[in-house]
Amino acid sequence: MSARRLLLFRSAGRVFAVDADAAREILPVQPATRIPGAAPAIRGLVNVRGLLVTLVDAAVALGLAATPSPEGGSVLLIDHASHRVGLVVDEVLDLVLVDDADLDERGALPGVHPDLVRAVGTAAGQPFVQLATGTLLEPLLP
Repeated sequence: MSARRLLLFRSAGRVFAVDADAAREILPVQPATRIPGAAPAIRGLVNVRGLLVTLVDAAVALGLAATPSPEGGSVLLIDHASHRVGLVVDEVLDLVLVDDADLDERGALPGVHPDLVRAVGTAAGQPFVQLATGTLLEPLLP
């Protein structure tokens, strides 16, 4: 039996997960330099130790909030293709190990676009949606 290491986070009142191997670090939210003409989910650019990182508001990208919330939260730095992206979330919750057999591969959940769902599961009694981060980020990044 194989297992996945997932990083759980909360955004717009829901619990989501990303593959822990793609996660690099967790930072506090910082002010971003807005990019003219960028999609509403793009908060802007921030400098992380000399590297420009695009901040993506997770709730807005998932279609769960109308406007980005500038206060509070965390930035989850993840690697995607050749980019390091900062996913702005309300709260990072936990790092969990979940057996593949405990994940449901269905893609249709109310309120979440089916293409954005990789799997659904439960960890410590907390239901979550594992995101298909490639599908989520591809339309937003250059």
